[in-house]
Amino acid sequence: MELAYKPEKSMIDVNGLIKDFGKTRVIDGINATVSSGEVVVLIGASGSGKSTFLRCLNGLETMTAGEILIDRMPLERNSSSLKQIRRQVGMVFQQFNLFPHLTVLENIIEAPIHVLKQEKGAAIKVAQDLLSKVGLSNKQDCYPATLSGGQGQRVAIARALAMQPKIMLFDEPTSALDPELVGEVLTVMKQLAEDGMTMIVVTHEMGFAREVADRVIFMDKGRIVEEGSPFQIFGKPQEKRTKAFLSRLSH
Repeated sequence: MELAYKPEKSMIDVNGLIKDFGKTRVIDGINATVSSGEVVVLIGASGSGKSTFLRCLNGLETMTAGEILIDRMPLERNSSSLKQIRRQVGMVFQQFNLFPHLTVLENIIEAPIHVLKQEKGAAIKVAQDLLSKVGLSNKQDCYPATLSGGQGQRVAIARALAMQPKIMLFDEPTSALDPELVGEVLTVMKQLAEDGMTMIVVTHEMGFAREVADRVIFMDKGRIVEEGSPFQIFGKPQEKRTKAFLSRLSH
């Protein structure tokens, strides 16, 4: 079964990526390309290198060796382009890390005003539009402590989108949520995918991967073991390690 998505423009190119922590190799020679508008879901057991891979893609971790290109610009730790590249790559973590002393609206406009130098009125308008998009228009004057986990994570997504990124990275965005709150966050992510946002998502939500991903990548021990369409990976996995991982999930 061929992918429905037809690649047009490469947004992320990874060549020979290696990441060591001391003597431990966490990412072991990854090569990958993500095209504009593509949704890629990373699956694999804890400790397989998925989160570290994401953190390398926006410069939060320094690669030991290899090359990363974001929209064809090299991601280099000490380059003048690093800040520019980081602005293009939004990231949503397990914990939403909202500023507790700021309202929801203030959390969202903080970076656009101080980093992008947006006028406050324009930043507020964008923030209000984003809150509407994530279904939280009535929460703009609330403080993070009054929000549910699902609401907090949706605010975190809105805050990342306020920087007008070309790429969104999600590192297990629903793993810290109560089960009944997971759906509201996944709904927002599905809408982003439908809008054409380039996304890489680390998740254990296999239903989301089946429904939304253009491509699923299975990682193990810092390597890409297998990749393909959701139909291929979940329906007809080829590698023993992929089959074993999926078999454990079904029990």
